[in-house]
Amino acid sequence: MRLLQLCTRFPPGGIQRHVIDLTLGLRARGNDVWIAGTRGAWMSEEIDPRFHHIDVHNVAGEGGSTPRRLWTAFRSGLALRKVLKAERIQLVHAHESAPALVAWVATRGLRVISSQMNPSGGSEITHKKRIPVFVTFHGAEPERISEFGKIARLCADLIITPSHNSARDLMTQGGVPESMVKVMGLGVQQKPRPPAEDVKKLRAELLDTEGKALIVTVARLAHQKAIDHLILAAKQALKVNPALRFVVVGDGPQREQAQHWLAEAGVSDAVRFIGHSDNAPLYMAAADLFFLPSRWESLPITIVEAFQQATPVLATDTAGVTELVDESVGAVVPIGDIEAMAAHLIALTSDRERLAALSEAALARAGHERFSPPHVQAAFEGLYAEWLGRK
Repeated sequence: MRLLQLCTRFPPGGIQRHVIDLTLGLRARGNDVWIAGTRGAWMSEEIDPRFHHIDVHNVAGEGGSTPRRLWTAFRSGLALRKVLKAERIQLVHAHESAPALVAWVATRGLRVISSQMNPSGGSEITHKKRIPVFVTFHGAEPERISEFGKIARLCADLIITPSHNSARDLMTQGGVPESMVKVMGLGVQQKPRPPAEDVKKLRAELLDTEGKALIVTVARLAHQKAIDHLILAAKQALKVNPALRFVVVGDGPQREQAQHWLAEAGVSDAVRFIGHSDNAPLYMAAADLFFLPSRWESLPITIVEAFQQATPVLATDTAGVTELVDESVGAVVPIGDIEAMAAHLIALTSDRERLAALSEAALARAGHERFSPPHVQAAFEGLYAEWLGRK
């Protein structure tokens, strides 16, 4: 099959990781797969010769006024159309609404030559078929789900989401017919357990001389991830247990704001921002608890990565989080409930015996088939083949 994965842009992030891993997995299974979108740190022509730079980023909210964004979508769609013709792409899989709009412009009236074996034997049957467009919903703030639903209904033949709760939201809030929605897993590459000596050394460094429990967050410093809520929750929890230590791994557009929030809260001694790290699993392995206070998510990859390091999780109740986290591996609290966050931060880190049991259960959950990249990639390959009329 000749497929194209279309993303908005490629900074370090969960969606980008999923797109790249899916592409590489499908190629390993013998398919021709291209990637397109706005180039970034994780993807460019130098990194992958089958990457095409298309200005999709400026179709999204950062692109300015609505007329300007629509004009960018039209121009980007025409650029993508040339790629689809040149590479003879048979199916486009867009990730999020801006790429879906670009794909819709690119595929209008476009037909590609497709061939399949004659079921009665003999030579292949060749014919022209239109290019189907899939779009994956990776989560959005509640007020944006309706907008996403409108764009997806217009632009896509099938809407994919990794979470059953997100699928429900698309149908109830986004007005998407059930027949257009498909729940598909997110394969999460198994990260090796770091050497125990490295974990012990980092833990000692991050806890300093007075810290007793380490809480780690791996996230972009962006509105979605609610770093402001993390700081407020830490401030409350530290009043009860001053021996807690918080570490945030990641970078993003709110980097300067986060430092301001930290200074304002007066917790700089106990909360550290270390920026981007290529070794996030080491920080997760060193932690007693992984904390994700997001305002919205679909199915966070970082939670599964924390499980892989045998680290329990405290997260907010965003879409698919409850499909991952329960009382056996951590806790889930309401979005934006600072008091509940603080109370669970204290409770979960105070009981060492319970933490050990949660840790064991988290590691076991990481091995579930729904997180296996080969399993998920095979499922996507089967879905694409079904839509392209192949066995």
